[in-house]
Amino acid sequence: QIVLQIVSQDSLNASKDLQKEFATIEKKKEELADYLCEDRKKMSLEDVFSTMKTFRQVFLKALQ
Repeated sequence: QIVLQIVSQDSLNASKDLQKEFATIEKKKEELADYLCEDRKKMSLEDVFSTMKTFRQVFLKALQ
């Protein structure tokens, strides 16, 4: 029973940590949407990563 309690507590802690990380990611996504003058509610994480990838490609090309 003690092992089950420890595993349950560890799972609960991991879940809380994950929720905090998702909240941080969501906040950063909203900040980026604001910076890019995009709609916060319509901009998905996929859009964010696509934008970052495009920026990186253009930046690296400019360096060359």
